[in-house]
Amino acid sequence: MNRLFSKSLLGLAGISFLLCSSQLAMALVPYNVAIILNSGSTNTIGFRIYVSPSGEVHYVDGRGSNQGKLSEKLTEKFFRDLKVAEPLSNLSIKQSCVKSVSFGTTTTIRLAGEQSQDISCPGNAKAERLENDVIAIAKALNVVNVPKSQGKPLPPQNF
Repeated sequence: MNRLFSKSLLGLAGISFLLCSSQLAMALVPYNVAIILNSGSTNTIGFRIYVSPSGEVHYVDGRGSNQGKLSEKLTEKFFRDLKVAEPLSNLSIKQSCVKSVSFGTTTTIRLAGEQSQDISCPGNAKAERLENDVIAIAKALNVVNVPKSQGKPLPPQNF
């Protein structure tokens, strides 16, 4: 009886490990996928957009999650501008960027272990090009900052 209990317990532990491992694998974002993160504001829900070099996108905003495909031209421009801006952590931003307390948001980009500062306060042409790319990508996907009264909070980030 004791032996049967031990084997059952080991079996459950193995299944639990496999489930946790598969959830961890699903949570990982490939190294070549750019992640656009918008913080939202006091009154709005932010968004996240995952852009692959093929133009395939997955995104989530206050209306829920979805997927789509960007044009080849927009995808190539975005990834070219990201390459020119490397390292993203050194991307220049304006130090005196005034934003509304209620409606001001922060937008950053993550790629290959690097994260930009707030590109909505561009401090040079590289940052400005990325800000314009993000605006074009959000517009192409119809991703917006949904008012908190009209949407649902974003699910937690798994990275």
